[in-house]
Amino acid sequence: MANQDFNLSGAVKVRPAQQKDAAPLHQFCFPEKDEKEITAKLKADLAKGSQTHRLVAEVSGYPIGQISVKENPNDAEISTVGDLVVSGPFRQLGVADHLMAAAEATAAENGAETLEIELPASEKSVIQRYKDWGFSEKPLVVLQKTLEAASETDEKTDAAEETQEEQPADTGTEQQTLLKD
Repeated sequence: MANQDFNLSGAVKVRPAQQKDAAPLHQFCFPEKDEKEITAKLKADLAKGSQTHRLVAEVSGYPIGQISVKENPNDAEISTVGDLVVSGPFRQLGVADHLMAAAEATAAENGAETLEIELPASEKSVIQRYKDWGFSEKPLVVLQKTLEAASETDEKTDAAEETQEEQPADTGTEQQTLLKD
């Protein structure tokens, strides 16, 4: 068969998500996840009083992408964008651009002046894509400390308390030296 060119056209429509979108989102965007999990998350996002707005990109009536915009409960001027997913065959067609534009409009309509996203530093290509949309990096340092399991901590605390009860308290020269300095 000889190479043939086809002109395909279709309209991408971005709209608020609906509960009936759960199954198609599972099929086209989240096949690796459990459909019940997607349905429950969508239901929570659509619930009255939710601070999350879920938007869906559809082609010919089928949701092929989605994005969420979450209002910051502590600052009405900031919203967080997340969960941007576009079905594989549609990624090169600018669907993500339409979803991001709709997310920006939704955030602005709800009083936000700033749109944020948190990403791991290792996601360089994703970070670059968000920079292409006008996002910039904030000078932020995240410090982390891994804590021992609570049961291990409780055992060590119990052992330390027993040791302290058995030995007389030493309030000797070390404390006095610290207080003099």
